[in-house]
Amino acid sequence: MKPTKENFFKVSDGAFIYYEDYGKENKGDPIVLVHGYLCSTKFFQKNIEALSANNRLILVDLRGHGYSSKAPWNLTMARCAQDIKELLDALNIENAVLIGWSMGGSVVMAYYDQFGSAHLKGIGTLDSCIYPFSDADWNPHAVRDYNMEKVCNTIEYGTYHHEEYCRGFAKAVFGTAPSKEDEDWVTAEMMKIPAWIAFALYCDFVVSDYSVVLDKITIPFFGAGVNSNLIPIGADAAKYYTTRVAGPSYFHEFYGGHMTFYEDPESFNEVLLDFVNNFAK
Repeated sequence: MKPTKENFFKVSDGAFIYYEDYGKENKGDPIVLVHGYLCSTKFFQKNIEALSANNRLILVDLRGHGYSSKAPWNLTMARCAQDIKELLDALNIENAVLIGWSMGGSVVMAYYDQFGSAHLKGIGTLDSCIYPFSDADWNPHAVRDYNMEKVCNTIEYGTYHHEEYCRGFAKAVFGTAPSKEDEDWVTAEMMKIPAWIAFALYCDFVVSDYSVVLDKITIPFFGAGVNSNLIPIGADAAKYYTTRVAGPSYFHEFYGGHMTFYEDPESFNEVLLDFVNNFAK
């Protein structure tokens, strides 16, 4: 989609949030997808047609990412969640399913922590680690066990070697070696966020424990993951989340890489629509 001024929403702290809204005329309940660290709405390009065939589909660029404002303030998971809440308020969205991929899972948990089930009939995470610093067995993140040295090394390398950092990350999110075309567009999209904004968000992400929110969730929960090279126990973490929530839960293990929705969109679309239209009715 080519962005126009209609794709931008001004939130309460003055930042502009970019979003895409598909299938507004459809009767199916809305789906809201939240991307991961360094990513954007563009990563869901292979899911738009199927997910908006009968349902409304809303994609959002988190602050600092994609086309959204590169503002030097409020760079936290909680504020990203508030941006989404304000957008859903403005769009008069009800009975939505809110799904966060990767770091987006923490944003989704922050949403429920602050606003409960407002606008929602379901919520979930996709290949997410919702407390990267944790020393718990379920934690798949590279900085587990409170590894501040790893965090500092990542920030230093990513700041002074920004393109190399983004290109390495771009390669890592795929299950199999990406084509040059895929590697290039993913790298370019990741480089849209300045390093200093990226790492401010990253630091809040790694130290914030959103696993405690699971016990509060009473609406249907979607937990899906992949045991991939990037996140070796991503599916195991998702399964653990489904055992913690207070309400009904739906678990699915995908196979491949961190970007399973891009590499195997047919399977992802089918599973997510089953949750939205059947399990979370």
